[in-house]
Amino acid sequence: MRLLEYQGKEILRRHKVPTPRGIVASTIEEASKAAAELDPVVIKVQIPTGGRGKAGGILPADGPAKAAEQAKALLGRQIKGFTVEQVLVEERVTFKQELYLGITVDNRHGHSVLMFCPSGGMDIEEVAANHPELIYKLPLFAGKEPAEYELRNFLRRSGYTGQILAQLTSVAKKLCYCFGYYDLTVAEINPLVLTEDGQVIAADCKMEVDDNALFRHPEFGSKKKELTDPLEREARDIGVTYIKLEGNIGIIASGAGLGMNTMDLILEAGHRPANFLETGGGITRELIRKAVLLVAKHEGVEGLIVNLYGGVNPLVEAARGVVDGWMSLPTRLPIVVKALGNQQDEAHAVLKEAGVPIVTTIRTEEAVAELVRQLEGTRA
Repeated sequence: MRLLEYQGKEILRRHKVPTPRGIVASTIEEASKAAAELDPVVIKVQIPTGGRGKAGGILPADGPAKAAEQAKALLGRQIKGFTVEQVLVEERVTFKQELYLGITVDNRHGHSVLMFCPSGGMDIEEVAANHPELIYKLPLFAGKEPAEYELRNFLRRSGYTGQILAQLTSVAKKLCYCFGYYDLTVAEINPLVLTEDGQVIAADCKMEVDDNALFRHPEFGSKKKELTDPLEREARDIGVTYIKLEGNIGIIASGAGLGMNTMDLILEAGHRPANFLETGGGITRELIRKAVLLVAKHEGVEGLIVNLYGGVNPLVEAARGVVDGWMSLPTRLPIVVKALGNQQDEAHAVLKEAGVPIVTTIRTEEAVAELVRQLEGTRA
């Protein structure tokens, strides 16, 4: 479960991490009143997704009247598939540098990892892609919280010293504690800003709680609550398991293990999965057609890989579903299909006739390589 920004900041404040003062508002009047107390402010939509700034969901405001105007423009608006029901009215912080500090789970190596970058902000993904040497990483292991001196030595590698280093170490220590205590799978402070007077402040944050641990944290709600992401709602109605990610390659797989393996291989190839989608046991033509259309709705998807194994399910029906979905896309995405098992020869014939590239070996690496080749060809 992804927490809203204000929820994540409440956690940070609870553990003495400096954050800007802020008030959550659900109406124009509440936003105006909050701005009168905190002026000057920024008005930030509270939706469970990233990229709010680039999508126009963060607006500055000087004075209550302007705050009311900005809140009116944002409340009720659709941003990245979400209806804005709340905004965070937050005091504006001036700064001289944006940093990045985060913790995530490294599934491949079986541990978490703390990451720090002296170039944070909205373009952190571009920094990671083009200048990976600027991302400093420290492995974290379950049951062993890093000592303060370990964190200090780790952060010192980026060149910070003195009081700034001490503040960064303190924030990192508290973030590590929160990550474990609240059963988080992602904890990011981006940007972590450095102000003109040398203060370190968490200007924004992203936190995701392990769904399997929600029973220990009733304050965050329950997975039984209505899904807010429109694609995840649609997936539930279709009958597939779908998790939206922030990559560029869409995935349809007939098993969780097969899907995770495909995701790992995409990362190895220098790309990022845009989703996790597992079809479950009942593969039908209509289910696969809907799955193709669902995955293609993700605004970041540039290509699609379909990785199926049919033990009982007839793969020829899945192939027809792939063709139905792909042919009905407004713009046909680069695609590759690996389908092995029951009626695979018939399935391959259907796909070939429709012009859908296929891989007939058991190696998912070859399917990923074929899709990457297509993507690079479209960009050339």
